[in-house]
Amino acid sequence: MNAFCILFSDSFKNYEIGGFVKNRTLASLPVGCRYRLVDFMLSYLVEANVPNIGILAINNYNSLMDHVGWGKDWDLNRKNSGLKILPPLAISNTGLARNKFEALNEAEQYINSMLQDYCIIADPNIICNIDFSEMLNFHESNNADMTVACARRKPLDGEIEMMVDNKNRAFDSLYHQHGADYECNTLLKITILKKDLLKEIIKKGTSQGWEDVVRDYVSKNFNRLNVYAYQIEGYCCVINSLENYFEFNMDLLNEDISKEIFLSGKEILTRVKDSVPTLYGEYANVKNSMLADGCSINGTVENSIIFRDVFIEEGAIVKNSILMSGTVVKKGAKLDYVITDKSAVINENKELKGDKNCQFTVPKNKVI
Repeated sequence: MNAFCILFSDSFKNYEIGGFVKNRTLASLPVGCRYRLVDFMLSYLVEANVPNIGILAINNYNSLMDHVGWGKDWDLNRKNSGLKILPPLAISNTGLARNKFEALNEAEQYINSMLQDYCIIADPNIICNIDFSEMLNFHESNNADMTVACARRKPLDGEIEMMVDNKNRAFDSLYHQHGADYECNTLLKITILKKDLLKEIIKKGTSQGWEDVVRDYVSKNFNRLNVYAYQIEGYCCVINSLENYFEFNMDLLNEDISKEIFLSGKEILTRVKDSVPTLYGEYANVKNSMLADGCSINGTVENSIIFRDVFIEEGAIVKNSILMSGTVVKKGAKLDYVITDKSAVINENKELKGDKNCQFTVPKNKVI
């Protein structure tokens, strides 16, 4: 494929997501029992045979590097191409990169070394069945200067609505600071453009203090740019809040959505970990849930996502919850609408209860 990719490890937005990205990048946020957010975008790129993928790492990227390594599990550990982590460089008088333009400017050497004509720029928190080969063909067939991905859904806080004509050419945009309650062509942070144009934009954006390619550049140049919107069909989720994170994991319990994501012909690859099968004890009672390997279940689990190596003891009840790797729920404990980070421990007879719209969160290594 005649394109390389710059994949951001974070979105440069202040997404708390319940504190789960305080000490890890957004890209390495665990989802769906055994995956990280970055797995989805990496898998879509590998499916399209994108030869070079550079992940721009800014801060707290230890877990990301531990997960992706040299890209072996995605067949990206190649001699002259493949996956490369682009660590942060100090910027004179400012410290680490504060926005995407500063981060892209730090990747100048990597961008210049690429032999492909086109660049794909993408955020890691987008989950949808996107065909990058088809998107590039769409871009070239329309002789576009820039092609952005859009999905027809309600925009979230801070997202952009793209106005397009009957040929999907964009002619205007609208920034929704507080979201909107109607469906429209909502911009996804996935863009294809020529390498030379990218270098020109980075130079201008860095000198003028821009923060967002579409809001600060494209929206002011519709009259001189050919900007097209590539429509994403089917399920689409952007994880930028605790609510979105919880909803996506619960969506995986919907058979139709789960099949669309995992059985659409695009294999979702992740780091392989050899682990024993999950053990279901005599008193285990599991309904409508997803469980990874290595767990020991002796209690009740309903409508929940259970990651690797979780222990749920006899008499414990877990409902509508997400338990990350290494969580221990001891005898008699009751959890409802709870999200635990890795290696949390819930002691005997403790009762933790959140709500569908506001989950109770437990930090990493916390003992309750």
